[in-house]
Amino acid sequence: MYAGMRAGGQLAPYAGSLGDVKIQMQQQLLADKVLKIWKEERKNELRKYKRTIGTLRRVSDGINEWIEDKGLLTQAQLAKIEEEFNERASIANEMLKGLVEDYRQRMLKAGVTTALGYNFFDLRGPAFLIYPVNTPIRNSLPRWGKVNAGYGTAVHWKYTYLTPGTSYAGAAEGKRVAAATPPEADAIATYAELGIERSVTFTAEFAGEGYTDNVADEHLRGAHELWLQEESLMWGGNPGTAAGLNGFALGTANTPTVALKATLPTGPAGLVTDGGSGFSGGGTNVSVRVVELTMLGYPNNGQYGYQAAPTVTSGLTTSFTRNNADNTTDTIKGGMGAISAASNVVSASTSYPYVLADVTPKKGAFAWAWFVDTTDASTPSAANAQLVAITTVPFIYLANGTPNASYVGTAAGLSSDNSAQTLDFAGIIAWCVNNGTFVNMSDLTSKSPISGLTNTGLLTPGMTNSSSSVPAVAEIELDLKNQWNTFQTVADELWASADAKLSIAQALFKNTSGVPAYRFEVMRDAQGNILGGFVVSGYKNQYSMKVTGSEEIPIHIHPQLPPGTIIYRKTTNPYPHSRIPGVAGMFVQRDYYGIEWPVVTRAWTFGTYVHEVYGDYIPGLLTIRTGIIGSQ
Repeated sequence: MYAGMRAGGQLAPYAGSLGDVKIQMQQQLLADKVLKIWKEERKNELRKYKRTIGTLRRVSDGINEWIEDKGLLTQAQLAKIEEEFNERASIANEMLKGLVEDYRQRMLKAGVTTALGYNFFDLRGPAFLIYPVNTPIRNSLPRWGKVNAGYGTAVHWKYTYLTPGTSYAGAAEGKRVAAATPPEADAIATYAELGIERSVTFTAEFAGEGYTDNVADEHLRGAHELWLQEESLMWGGNPGTAAGLNGFALGTANTPTVALKATLPTGPAGLVTDGGSGFSGGGTNVSVRVVELTMLGYPNNGQYGYQAAPTVTSGLTTSFTRNNADNTTDTIKGGMGAISAASNVVSASTSYPYVLADVTPKKGAFAWAWFVDTTDASTPSAANAQLVAITTVPFIYLANGTPNASYVGTAAGLSSDNSAQTLDFAGIIAWCVNNGTFVNMSDLTSKSPISGLTNTGLLTPGMTNSSSSVPAVAEIELDLKNQWNTFQTVADELWASADAKLSIAQALFKNTSGVPAYRFEVMRDAQGNILGGFVVSGYKNQYSMKVTGSEEIPIHIHPQLPPGTIIYRKTTNPYPHSRIPGVAGMFVQRDYYGIEWPVVTRAWTFGTYVHEVYGDYIPGLLTIRTGIIGSQ
């Protein structure tokens, strides 16, 4: 049997006896069609033939029968008519047989093709989760639960810092020495509550059966979302300056300054522009205003932050209303300070087509939104200042780039400080801003302690600013020395943005005195291949109490760190007698818990929450060096 007529085939309904009937019907239809065509072609002949037939009669002598004409046709003519009729009948039969065979062949050859769509759908399951979940800080920080009878709303501790209290110990005969008083300090870290909400409709749950478990998948994606949010807060959380929050406020940005420039500088600094080709003509009045942004106000990617990173096209969202799953709302701040006052005014021209704008950055700021006013010659108006660029260094070379003319310095919220979000807990950056060392290498209003010259944002190869072929970075050496001088210990890990790590490598490989910093011996493997590229995986610290006098500090990269940033951390307790459980960790009021909410609609709704706060027992050891744009 033809495959298409087998059970489940396209022609299965016509298998067996039903198939024979179907073929007979098709044959009869074809025969009728052929006969109709034949009649139309021979209408006149048939009409004449009909008249002729009317003149014939059957004759018999009792033994034989024959047909004779009544008088119009001869015997020869009758024979010719009979011959033609038989011939035409034979032709009609042959045509019918050909049509039937053609129909049969088309059925055999055409069959079922992929175009009909009867194809297997090869859907590989379960659903793939193709996204990164890089949370090394969350994964490595210890989690400390309660040590007393309860939790309360915050963690408190007292400590003696840097010295036990010192009084000269020399004693005269028979006399007592002076009593020393230890320095006492108090610390507090208030718990924050973090959570995510997800839902899956009943229909989505049923529809996914056999392919993927949509409810389980959504729980897992929710857990990943929460972990990434935790990671970002452990770095950049900033709840503000209220008691026990340990955050900071950017406030109103410092007033920027502008200066005319005939050319753009060479090197990375010359790339920090508004994208224009320069001012021209007799003179264009130029002044600027600036808004500073925190790490969470200007995230590197879409996995964290208060919102997507602002752009010139979108403008700045200083705050927004979040609609919660329980029909409540929260106001979420945008992670940006208040707009500055206007700078001085300069007149750019063909001779001086560029304008350098810079501002003294505040600790905790990692991006700067620049508003340019090319209208006012004096007393610049915020209404004429248009957003033209957002940079990750506190300066920009204005070159008559195209601004967002619809987003100006009087936009809603720009006059208020929206840098802190009270639902955060204070992260590493906030603790460093308040207690550690925060340096911006692109602060053009300050001088480098390495060179004594205006900052450039470029790392310095060598141990110092003097010519040296020693593979080192002068800024890292300075940071480690300062830590040692204050704490008699140094960081044991460096975290860097991807570009900052590259700048470290460039500085280490730099030839500073005509002698290569390193000698590389490259060997071929058994296949004759050479592996290219060199990796800087750590930095040799010379400020160590170890017998060797040195130790290696690993260098890690992190996708959430702001561009051009290095953060120094201490992870092991440098003072074994201190009684602290660790240098830093997460105080946990209530660890991860999930809630399957009551069913009030045809959907499963659930949330995952945690109550915790980051705490640092030795925050003075934190050092942040940002504004790195390359190497000398």
